[in-house]
Amino acid sequence: MTSPSGSTLRVAAISFVSRDGEVRDNISRIVALLEEAARAGVALAVFPELCISGASGSGASGDATSPREALRAIAEPLDGPSINAVAQAVERTGVAAGVGWIERSAEGRFFNSYVVCMPHGARHCHRKLHANGSPLGSGNRFTVFDTQWGVRVGILIGADNDLVENARVTALMGATLLLAPYRCELAGAGSIESLRRALPGRALDNGTFIALVAGRDDALNRKSGGKCAAMMVDPHGAVLADSIDCRGIVSVDIDLALANARVVQLWRTARRPSLYRPLTTSAPRNDDFEQLTEPERTTARGAVPISFAVVRRSVKRPPSGGAC
Repeated sequence: MTSPSGSTLRVAAISFVSRDGEVRDNISRIVALLEEAARAGVALAVFPELCISGASGSGASGDATSPREALRAIAEPLDGPSINAVAQAVERTGVAAGVGWIERSAEGRFFNSYVVCMPHGARHCHRKLHANGSPLGSGNRFTVFDTQWGVRVGILIGADNDLVENARVTALMGATLLLAPYRCELAGAGSIESLRRALPGRALDNGTFIALVAGRDDALNRKSGGKCAAMMVDPHGAVLADSIDCRGIVSVDIDLALANARVVQLWRTARRPSLYRPLTTSAPRNDDFEQLTEPERTTARGAVPISFAVVRRSVKRPPSGGAC
């Protein structure tokens, strides 16, 4: 663990297999892992997306056929018993914790949410921006916050990390550490394997540390053979730690000087926002690009006059009968 004046910050990505719908059991195991992290000197423990509630059959996948009743049975507000239990463990151990659950808002809406509980009571909550369907709502705010360690932290949940624009906006808001809690998919463009390939480049592009941690619910874990993922990447795109163990704690010491180094933030001064206008429209048209495209530069070729001269050479012949 580090103090605000220290030079490093120990961050742990903790792979976790949730037991679907068994909230109390999941909380109990999360608290035990926080106690283990405290013994290892960890300052911030990052758990996967939906680690508290589990995902299989809960509607958390955004499946429109999932009944709202299933969500209502496990959803809790930000100040509900599950998050309160995590916050109490944070106070007791001194280890800040990021955990995911199904949130029930004051208006009765459901969200795939993630909260970082800090020592001394602060809670920073992010609602997944790309929930991809009913009955879960999609958030409409980015989440970036300052910490006592001098590191500014951002959160993107699951599919939020698939879009490069989300990581860039989070970095523009000053994040030097991006938390990327995820739930493993078996295959495809949104699979954890594709994200593990993408995130080192994402860290390099934006000059941020990234903590990726992906877990599974127990049914998917049995089906797929038990692989999870935990990866820590630095602002130069170097992978500091990488694991597919579902029961491991991957921890690294973040160099706070590197997190705030000007050299990894040079992309900010090189940006030219006026060129990126098409990125702000959902369906760019051809004329959106016209002012951004160099006009075709051609030179007209004129006629070149050409004249030809025919020269005839005359040869004098000797008179007949003369000597050669």
